This record gives sequence, structure tokens and C-alpha cells, in this order.
Amino acid sequence: MSRLGTASDLKTRPKRLPARVDRPHHEDVPRSATRRRGGAVPWGFLSMISLVVAIEANVSRRWRELSDPTSLSWQYADRAARYDAAGRDVLFLGDSLIKHGLVPSVFERESGLRGVNLSAARAPALFSYFVLRRALESGARPSAIVIDTKPAVLMGGVDYNAHYWPAALTPRECLELGWLAGKRPMGLAAMAARLIPSFQSRLEIRSGIAATLEGKTDPIREINRLLWRNWTVNDGTNVAMMDSPYRGELEEDIREKLHPDRWHVDEANARGLERLLELAAHHRIRVFWLLPPISPGLQEWRERSGSETKYEQFVRSHLGRFPGVVRVLDGRRIIREASLYVDATHLSGRGAIALSRAVGAAVKAAWEGREGDRGWIDLEEPAPAADPPLEDVERSKQIVCGRP
Repeated sequence: MSRLGTASDLKTRPKRLPARVDRPHHEDVPRSATRRRGGAVPWGFLSMISLVVAIEANVSRRWRELSDPTSLSWQYADRAARYDAAGRDVLFLGDSLIKHGLVPSVFERESGLRGVNLSAARAPALFSYFVLRRALESGARPSAIVIDTKPAVLMGGVDYNAHYWPAALTPRECLELGWLAGKRPMGLAAMAARLIPSFQSRLEIRSGIAATLEGKTDPIREINRLLWRNWTVNDGTNVAMMDSPYRGELEEDIREKLHPDRWHVDEANARGLERLLELAAHHRIRVFWLLPPISPGLQEWRERSGSETKYEQFVRSHLGRFPGVVRVLDGRRIIREASLYVDATHLSGRGAIALSRAVGAAVKAAWEGREGDRGWIDLEEPAPAADPPLEDVERSKQIVCGRP
């Protein structure tokens, strides 16, 4: 018999398997299972993304608690431009000198014109340009704006306010800011902070965590609540205490903070001012450029150093370039009493009432044509009158915090 066996043996003998028995994966697993495994949902990654979105949304909702007061004032200006500027005759734009100095209700009593305060602490002219543009895009049709340009703010570049731009600008405007300032990386950083709220509020979050670990309450929440109330009831103005203890002293660090003996204009601020004035001219909006009063001691220092003369020349140079559009309201010397200030640069509540009356009277006279073609108008000290009822920050504190 052959060693191969018979034909029947060949039919019944099992076939020899190949040397390797590990077959390809797709041959071992049913096709349906293969499809399920290959298209598995990355639940871990999606959960992480959902957590990040939830955290950022929570931070975004709590922006009033997670902002420092300066950043809060920029956000207030942004929202007031969107929702409060429509229907107003005059918009107040600028930095803290107007934020503390012009009260719309007092201005209206003198001029008969409705106003709203859209200024913000440390805000440069470039920010005022964005605010005016936003107000116009939101339906505002003002006949005039009142602006100011604090010398110390004009000297600082866009980096000076790097923490505040994302609080009030849209992502597109952040990129535009970088382009206008010639600092595109800064614009990208601002856009990132705008899109990631926790990054924008990182300093405030850190402060809140530190206070919690120490068993304390972060005071910024209470401060922001009373400030927001004070600005809301006063149409955007920060009405400081009516009766101030200030007596004209100049702080030791005044030279570092305000540079009263120096003068120059940062290029980005000059460009922002140009855009602001061009935008107003395009929409046929009159511009009243206010030179607000500062404490007598600081004003004298600036005049002695020569920086005030250079600043005045800078202001005057714009009168010829924007004829019929710009008028200067010179109020630098109408409030000489130190007690009408709360510090070297900011007016008390009573000081703000006096300045608002003077500005209102001057704007009314220009409106009625009584000022002729004068481009430079010296404000007159208003006659004594009873103070209108205003809620100052001390009263707001009592209402919000329940204590003096």
C-alpha cells in the first residue's frame, strides 16, 4: 500500500494548516464589530473639551466679579455704547477725567441736550474711536461729542493698557488694534484673551482663590457692585464723594504716575485721535475737545516745566486741520478750590457738578451760535447754585453694602 494511503484516506484526512495561525484582524472579527471599533467616539477627549467650555462659560457669566475696576469701566463703556447711546444728543468720550467730571443729568439741565458718559479709566483716544464707532453702528446719531485726552494717557502706548483691550473689543477689533498700533503679536494676544475668558481674568481668579484660602471675601466683588450701580444711576459717570477731605497735597509718586514735567505723544494714540476726529467729521458730528481742570498744585507744576505749553500746542494743531469740526473747551483754571477734588486729577462730586454746568452752558452757547466761529472757548466758572440730588459713591456703598 502506498504511504499516501488510499483515495478515501485523502478525502477524510484534515487539511494541513499553515505554519502561522495568527490570521489578519479583519478575518477574526465580524465586519460589524470592526466598523464599531474603528469609528469609536473619543469620549475622553470630548469630555475634556466639554469641561473646558463649561469653565469658560462660567467665567464669562461672572465677568462683573472677575474684573478689576478699570477693566470694568471699559466693559461698561462697551455696553453703554451698544444699548444707551441711541437717542442721545451728546456722547462723552475719554478717560477718567471725564468719567469723574461730566454728569449727563447736570449737563442736560444747563444745555437742554441729553447726554451719556461713555468714558473709561485710562482710556486712550484709540479706545474712544472704537466706542464711538460701536455707538454709531448700534444706532446712535449724536449731534456732538465731548472728548478729552489726558497727557499721561497720550504718552502711554497700547501696551500700557494691554490687560484692558480684550475686555471691551471684539476679536476682530483686537486684530485691528494690533494692525493700527503696528504690533500684530499684541493684537493676537488680545484676541486670545478675548476668546478665553479665564485667560483674561487670570489675575482676578488668582486673587479670589487666594482670598478664599485665607478665609476672606475678595473685596473686588463688592467694589464692582457699588461702582456699577453708581455708573448706572448717573448715566456712566463716576460721581465721587460730595465732600472730599483732599486739600491739594501731591503724592510722592506723582512724577512716576503722571509725568507732569514730560511730554510726548505715542504714535498709536496720535493715530487713534486722528481716526476719532475723522469719524466724527464724516458723520458731521461736532467735537468739543475738553481740557478738564486738575488740582492747582499739579497744574502749576506742568506750567513751570513747560509740558503744559507743549500739550496746548498739540491741541491747537488740530483746530486748523479740522476747521468747523473741533472746538476746544478750556476748563483748566475754572476750579481752583482743592476741596473740589478727591486727588490730584479727579474731581469730587461737587467739582463734577461745577464742571458739568460750565460745559453745558458753553455747548448751549455754541449750539445757538452765540460763540461765532471761535475755535478756542475759555469756560466760565458757573454762578453758585444749589447742588442737584446725585448719588455719589458713598451713597452707592450704603445701598449696595448696607453700611457707611
